[in-house]
Order: sequence, then C-alpha cells, then structure tokens
Amino acid sequence: ILDGVPLSNNANLQTLGPRGELTLPSSAGGGVDLRRIPASTIERVEVIRGVPSARWGDLAQGTIIVDTRAGPFEPTARARFDARLAEGSFLAGERLGPPHVLSGTFDATESDQAGVAPGDVTRLATQVSHLATFGAGQEGIGEPRLALDTRIDFFQLLADNPEDTVANPGRSSANRDRGVRLSERARVALAGDAALQVTASLDYRRRRSFVQAPLVRGAAPFTDRLTEGRSEGRFVLGEFRSRVDVDGDEWFVFGRFEGDMLARFLGFDHRVRPGLELRREWNTGAGFQFDIERPPQQSFDGVTGYDRPRSFDQIPAVATSALYIDDKLGTTLGDDIALDAQLGLRLDLLHDGTSWVAGVQDAELQPRLNLQLAPTAWLRLRGGWGRAAKQPAVAHLSPAPQYFDVVNVNFFANDPTERLAVLTTFIRDRTNPDLGFSITRKAELGFEVDLGQGSAIGVAAFDDRTTDGVGFQETPDFILRERFQLTDSTVGNGVPPQIIEPAFDVDTVPILIDRPSNNLTLENRGIELTARLPEVRPLRTRLDVLGAWVETRFRKEGLDFGTELNEFQLDDRISRTPFWEDPVRKGERLLLQYRLVHHQPELGLAVTASIQHIAIERQENIAATDTLAFAGFMTRDGRLVRVPQEDRSNPEFADLRVPRSGFLSPSEDLPADWFLSIQISKTLPRNGRLTFFAFNALDRRGTFSETEPAAARFFSPVRFGVEASLHLVSLIRGS
Repeated sequence: ILDGVPLSNNANLQTLGPRGELTLPSSAGGGVDLRRIPASTIERVEVIRGVPSARWGDLAQGTIIVDTRAGPFEPTARARFDARLAEGSFLAGERLGPPHVLSGTFDATESDQAGVAPGDVTRLATQVSHLATFGAGQEGIGEPRLALDTRIDFFQLLADNPEDTVANPGRSSANRDRGVRLSERARVALAGDAALQVTASLDYRRRRSFVQAPLVRGAAPFTDRLTEGRSEGRFVLGEFRSRVDVDGDEWFVFGRFEGDMLARFLGFDHRVRPGLELRREWNTGAGFQFDIERPPQQSFDGVTGYDRPRSFDQIPAVATSALYIDDKLGTTLGDDIALDAQLGLRLDLLHDGTSWVAGVQDAELQPRLNLQLAPTAWLRLRGGWGRAAKQPAVAHLSPAPQYFDVVNVNFFANDPTERLAVLTTFIRDRTNPDLGFSITRKAELGFEVDLGQGSAIGVAAFDDRTTDGVGFQETPDFILRERFQLTDSTVGNGVPPQIIEPAFDVDTVPILIDRPSNNLTLENRGIELTARLPEVRPLRTRLDVLGAWVETRFRKEGLDFGTELNEFQLDDRISRTPFWEDPVRKGERLLLQYRLVHHQPELGLAVTASIQHIAIERQENIAATDTLAFAGFMTRDGRLVRVPQEDRSNPEFADLRVPRSGFLSPSEDLPADWFLSIQISKTLPRNGRLTFFAFNALDRRGTFSETEPAAARFFSPVRFGVEASLHLVSLIRGS
C-alpha cells in the first residue's frame, strides 16, 4: 500500500504462460516490483504479517504499508555507492504559506544485476506532492474542515541483458517499464467526531520488453494459420533465434470511499470505518509479437500446441468491488487490565463484466478479528483470526487460446521444392468461467514480555492455509487427424506431390488443455521469536535475536501424465497412457538472526554486526513412485479411466506399470550455514551521516549437501559500499 493506494501486479501480462520456454525479465507472477520505490524517499514502513484490517483487500499473505516523504522538511541530498550500485537522491519540502505545502523527491540509481553478466538496471523515480488544509481552528489548532493530499509519481525502470557473444551467444533480453500515478486523498470533517475520507488513483504503466534465445529443432512442418482449418505448411529445421517482443500498457483505477467516526456503545470506545472500494484493471497494446515459425518453444510439437502472437487490446478489463466495515475498540477491565480489539467484515465481489455494475462471477465474505490483552504493564497477549481473498490475475481470467497444429502429411524430400506439409489447425478456448478468488485463512497467537530498559521478548505462532489458489488444470480432450494418400511421391522430379481427397483414414489424437483453475493449496505454519535483550551498559552493546521456524506444504489438485504423454500423443499404436495423482511438496526452514549493536554516543558512532544463520533447510516430495502408483489411464479419445488399487497388479494393466518420472525433483536436506554482515554509521557535522556497510563480509559462497550432491545453497558474494546523507540547508547556513 503506497501512500494509501494499493500497488497491483494483476494486469502484468509479460509472461508466456505454462507453455513458454523463454523467460521475460518481468515481475509477472512474482508480485509487485518493489525496485520502483526508492528507499531514500520512504518516511515510514508498516508490515502486517498477521491478520490485516478489513480495509485492505486483494491479498493472501500480508500487507506492507509504505508512506513516502511529504510536508515541510529540510532539503537533503543522499548518495550511496558500492561495488555494483550508484544511487543519488534529493528531497525537499517547503511551506508556500497557509494553507499549502509543496514537496518533492528525486532518485536516480544504476546497478549491475547480481549473478547476471553482463547486465544492469537503471531507475529514475520522482514524486511531487501538494498538501493543503482549509478551515482549521484558530492559529491552526484543531482538525481542518478539509485536507487534501495530492501526489503525482513517475518511475522508469530499465533492465538490460545484452548478448554475451562468448559465454552465451544469441541470448539477450531487456525490460523497459515506465509509469505515472496520480493520486488524491481527501478528508472532510463532518459534525461531531465524524469524517469522510476519499482516496482515488489512476496508475498507468508502459511496458516494453523482449527476450531472444537460440533454439534448436529438428525438421518440423509449420503453419501460420490463426483460424481453424487445413492449410499447407513450411518446413523449419535446425538452429533458429526465437525473439518475443512485448508491447503493452497497464491501467489501474482505484477508489475508496470511507467514513470515520468515534462512538461509544456497549461500554466501549469505538472507531468505526465503513467503506466502499472499487478497482478496475486492463491492458492495451500490441501484446506478444513473434514469428510463428520461430516460436518461444523448441521441445513442443503441433499436438502439444504452439503459441501464437496475441494482442492485449483483445483482453477485457477486470472489475472488482468491495464493501467493508472496520471497528477498533479499547477499554480497561478492572484497575489495570487493558483490552484492545479490532474486528471487521469485508465482502469482495469479482464481476463477470468490465464494469462495477456487471454481474458477479465470485464473491467472498471475510471476517477478521485481532485481540490484545495486557493483564499487567509488562505482559501483552495477542491473537488474531481472519480470512482474506486474492483475485485472479487478468491473464488467468482471459487466457490466450490454445492452438494445435496436427500434421496430415509430412513429405520431407532432400530437394526443398519437392517437400509437402499439410496441417490442420484446431483452437481451444482455455477460459474458465468458474475461476474465482484464492482464499486464505489466517490464525495467530502470541505474547510479548517487557523486560524493562527498552528490552522485550515476543513469541508468535501462526497457521495460514490458502485454498483455491490459481494454477493450471490439464483437461483431457481429443481432436481428429485426417490421413491422405499422395498422387506421386517420386523423388527427383522437382515438384511436390498432391493429396488425394477425401482422407483415406481418420484417427483421434489425445490432447491436454491448460485451463486456469482454483486447484492449489498452500499451508504454512510456524513460530516467530523476537528478543531485544537488555543493554550491557559497560560495553554499550545490545544483542537482538530474531528467529522463525516455518513448515510449508504445497499441493496441486489434478492429474499428472508424466513424460510418456508426448509419445502417446504422436504414436497411434499406443492405445492408452497412465496418469498419477499429484503429489505433495513439503519444506521446512529455521532461520535465526543475531544482531549485535554497539553505540558510542559521544563520537556519534554506531556499529551493527548481523549473523544470518540458516539452521534447518529441507524439502521433500511426498508421493508414491513405484510401478503400482498409477491411478488410471487415458484413452486416445481423451477419456479417463480409473483403476482400483487392488486391480493394478492384474495382467491386463501390465503396460501401465511404469515408474513415475518427469515431475518429482530430488529431495534436499542441506546442512546449517551462516554469513556475517556489518554496518558502521558515523554522524557528520550539520546533521549529516556517513555509513559503511558490508553484506556477507566474509564472502561465504554457500553449502553443498554431502548426501545429495545435486542439492546446494548459494549465497550472494560479498558486497560493500558507503552511503552519505547531507542536509543542504544546515550545510549552507553553516558555511
């Protein structure tokens, strides 16, 4: 949440989907690209890992609330340099006279991409904000009748990976994102202690990307047909360069209308916030563009389905709306027992049209509750429970059609003029009208003990379960393949043969349609520890310990057809192929961080040493892999037939008893490891600061498992640099 407005990645279509074999340098599928927010311009960050307020929606695991600098403050210049980064920023805010305040921030950064050579990322980010208050009380005391917070943000993020002609010839990529956001937050004071708050935003992002890679393919017939039907194709063989260009624009409109009132009822003081939230996201632009005969796939064939170029202008917008009410209350029980609670209810609606007045495709009611009880001044007990919903991405709600190019004739002669390829194109719609929200149930329980002198110990246990996560479901189906005889297949006559109509044979070809589906389940449970120990005053040193143990289980509902599927599709002599139930993937990790802080106030010096300790890191697959693990078989017309477990050893199923392969990755259990980071900060005259930092100061490179040679943990190499901050007004006045 940036300055009261959500950041959203739902409309980022820079991904080639489940069938793409090339990777675009984009944040699609990986959350919001936080590189667009310069750390030097941030005023405050709040991280909600537990149950958030009902005000916040479209989330699954947590919320990060970021407020950037605004209002009057001294002009400040900052610079940061290390081995791979150079950053400079300027911030200033000035009162223009009642009731206006104008402020601005600017940041320019250039950085090498860690682990990618050659390559660099360049960022430009700027914000201009205008704050105005009207109708304040005498001498500005009291809440103003009207407060306006207007901001315009611009960012540009350029990531380039040029071709390395020696190490990686033919491979290159680039991602050029730029965007602008205009936002307004207004607060109107009403009678009594009530107020009306309006938040509105228009967010535009222009994305221009490409990825290019050398691919190799055997002689294969191709067609560039974009409609269903039969046509003659061409033969494409050998090495080729596949290049995909993405030309798209993303738009995001957001509005929140919220009441804010103080009331007392049922013996408690309440702060109640009812609200309405509206969101609309869509794409425009040419979209994915590539040569059909040089697709971003090499291991596929016509039966598996090659992609086609796609325009973003053809993709409809996604509209969602929400109603919510949030209530904060606090009271004192008895003499000194404090009770605080936050409870709310949120209703999210996913509309099946492009506007907020369209019908509803899915709806989710989300109760949320947080409680804190302080029986004494040194002990606080906390607990929370709630549900949250995450909407599907635009690409999932409107997936690209799936193309199948079935080869009817494949006559490949040595003389190119004598070759003949005939293909029939089939198109299948991958849209799932039942696709809906992903649902997360969150629960946590913890306590915090105040040890005095600024020290405390806190422990929190959590249990999160996300169901109906959006993945891809492979739906079996079949298409028809016609076979034709040829008029003349003599080699050396210089002309291609002709087909004889009608087809002399027709058979079925089994296919799988990749359709977005709510078929993922993710379970997380764990314990978090926060310990701020008392300072050792003679040494002016304090130790902080942070720890987290997390266990994760991931499951995908559906079927797995293994590596035998492709041969089954192409060879009509194989009458059936086995399928398996999807397995569970399990992981466990224990992380500890020890932070030692030493202060020398009279010197303006602070030294921080942090050890990040990975005590446990393991993952495993829970699935049967023996020859009796298959669940059934698929026929050539796409039918699924399940086989009872007690019958799988019968002789008639001997062809199905094959080891499961192609899906499971080896389990990993890595030994413990650690690395050290150091930061030294020194105050400078005129309110300045100089900081030296070294990440992974001892340059530990990682760990290889002794029992699993393929398993390894890699650390980023040592990275060190310096950061300086100067308040320009103080510097000028001093000189």
